[in-house]
Parts: sequence; C-alpha cells; structure tokens
Amino acid sequence: MADCLRRELLYSEKRPRDLLFRVIEAVLTEQAQTGQMRILSRLTRDAASRARHQAHRAGFEFHHWDTASKAVVKAMLAAGVLLDPQAAPILPGITAQATPVAGLRDKYQDLTEAFLLEVLIQRLGDVTTRDHRALAHALFRQFDREVPIEDMEDRVVILLAQLADRVELRQDIYVARVC
Repeated sequence: MADCLRRELLYSEKRPRDLLFRVIEAVLTEQAQTGQMRILSRLTRDAASRARHQAHRAGFEFHHWDTASKAVVKAMLAAGVLLDPQAAPILPGITAQATPVAGLRDKYQDLTEAFLLEVLIQRLGDVTTRDHRALAHALFRQFDREVPIEDMEDRVVILLAQLADRVELRQDIYVARVC
C-alpha cells in the first residue's frame, strides 16, 4: 500500500506529514496577517525548510523534507483543500504551482488523508474490510509505541465513512464509485 502511494508520488510518513500540515497552516496564518501571499511552489519549499528546522530543534531526525513536502502538497492539491484568494479550491494542473495560496478548507487534514485512502482503493482494486490494519500501517504508521494500532485503525474507518459518497462496500470490498 505504501508502495502504491510512492508510485503516485503521494507517500509521506505520518509524523512528517503532520508537521508539514502544521507548518503550512502557520505559514498561511502569517500570510493572512501580512497580506503577502506565496504561490504554491514557494509554499511547498518554505514548508519543507521550516519543517526541517523545527524537526531538527525537536531532535526529530528525518532527511526527506523536500520529497515529503511535495507529496503532502500534491495530496492536498488533489484533495481540493488548498484555496486561492477567492476561496476556491486550487485545481491540479499546469497553473497550480503558480497560483497564490490564501487558505485551507476546514478539516483539511481529514480530507487529505481520506483522499489518500481513496487513491489506495482506486489503484489497488482489492482493498477489503480485513485491510484496516494494513491501511493504518500504510497511512499512519508511527514509530511511537505509545500510539495504539487500534487508534490508527479507528482513524481509518472514520476516514472511510467520510468517503461514503465516493466509495461503497460491495460484500467486503471497497469500491470507488464512478462519477
């Protein structure tokens, strides 16, 4: 499952992804106060740089911030959570990287991670109700043993429920609806 997301250039580990989410949100909050907007390509680079610096200060060793920031931003873009100055979702395409980013949709983290689940369901075609733990490992694997796997599995089913309008359950197999 992680390899599937890697092939799609969408894979990021949970801890770096969460830090990048927080950094992107902070950058956009600062922008709102100063009125100086960044285009998406600049936001991606700045998020990687700030996340690298914050992680280093916290003693968190991770060496792939540029790759992770591109994967996270690509997922956010595809999930439609990055907003332009008119509060419309920035659409993936040739103009996306040059578009000023003004904000985020509510629940952007849930929407982005639900999008990652949807990608796995679409691409793999054989994700079943028995795969909740595997999905939890692929999307939320953390190296902190204090985070119970059951909590990660619960997060998977909550995100799956949010996809009810785009994914259905046929017998025990999750199937993406054709739009």
